[in-house]
Amino acid sequence: MAFPDEITQTIRGVCRPLAIILYGEKRTLSTDKLKAASVCIIVPNDTDKHALQHTLYLAIVADVPVNLTLYTVQEWDALTQDEDSYAAWIRRKGRVLYEQGA
Repeated sequence: MAFPDEITQTIRGVCRPLAIILYGEKRTLSTDKLKAASVCIIVPNDTDKHALQHTLYLAIVADVPVNLTLYTVQEWDALTQDEDSYAAWIRRKGRVLYEQGA
């Protein structure tokens, strides 16, 4: 079972992300049904991340909890230079669901 495309479409409808990366999924052992998801969203530098995060949490309709982590492009570029950072781990382990221009 794939990550719900409706969630990706909702995120893209609410903001103009440069990338959406799925970096965590919790699933049931018996049916592989999605129980929770963690998504990283890379947004333009001029974005009010905190306000956007609240808006996204209200806009996303899902049967499972969805955890959102937001980085501006500047933060993402700086943090992914440090291989020990959480952002670098997301970049290595996550699956890109959407990338602007891709």
